[in-house]
Amino acid sequence: MENDFKKRLLDLSDRTFRKNIACATAFLDPAELAAAHIITRADKQAKTLFVGGYPGAERKRLFFLPDYLEEEFFPYDEYISAIYAKCPFGSPTHRDWLGSLMGLGIKRETLGDILVCGDFAYIICTPQIAPFISENLTKIGRFGVKCEICSLSDIKAPEPEFDTVTGTVASLRADALTSLAFGISRTAAAELIRDGRLSLNHIEQTNPAAEISEGDLLSLRGYGRAKLSALGGTSKKGRQFITFYVFSKK
Repeated sequence: MENDFKKRLLDLSDRTFRKNIACATAFLDPAELAAAHIITRADKQAKTLFVGGYPGAERKRLFFLPDYLEEEFFPYDEYISAIYAKCPFGSPTHRDWLGSLMGLGIKRETLGDILVCGDFAYIICTPQIAPFISENLTKIGRFGVKCEICSLSDIKAPEPEFDTVTGTVASLRADALTSLAFGISRTAAAELIRDGRLSLNHIEQTNPAAEISEGDLLSLRGYGRAKLSALGGTSKKGRQFITFYVFSKK
């Protein structure tokens, strides 16, 4: 699978280079994006752009740009669309929205982020699928929905909800920080990491001794996500003060 993904990206890069045209992937999830950054950094001929439709997007499309096209002139609306979907009599969850979209037979790779804001949501998608969604997404569960295609500039992303967790650790090892962030014992954290339950910046990390840096994102399957937001000074006993943002599950 990893080799197929790499080959697909390099083929798009080569096509852009040979034909001097823009080429794009479908929407990539965070793990694919992390891998794509590594692959494209090693591709000296690639001129790339990662776009998700709004600042801070988690799912994005990767574009390979021809020589003549600069980022500031990139026609975003030709490659990414947005739908404003209103559910007047309910407040569906992200899972509800995604489930209803999948129920229409839509492939996940054609969808970017789904931004849920109470009784309405913004659905990021490819332009090819936008009219179909707008016309056919009429219900979320038992609630009616009204959809309309909107401009990317109309998107107002909700602020992420998180709790602040502070504490001290003897070192910046993955098991120590996972323990603090998710409120579990260090032994349990180490076992979960070795079992492949931890992703560091969207890449699986199975080494409990791996060092974590400020700004890193930890995702522990079954527990949630946390970002190491700040490193403080050290205590008299030499322990490091740290602050985590632990994001609410949705």
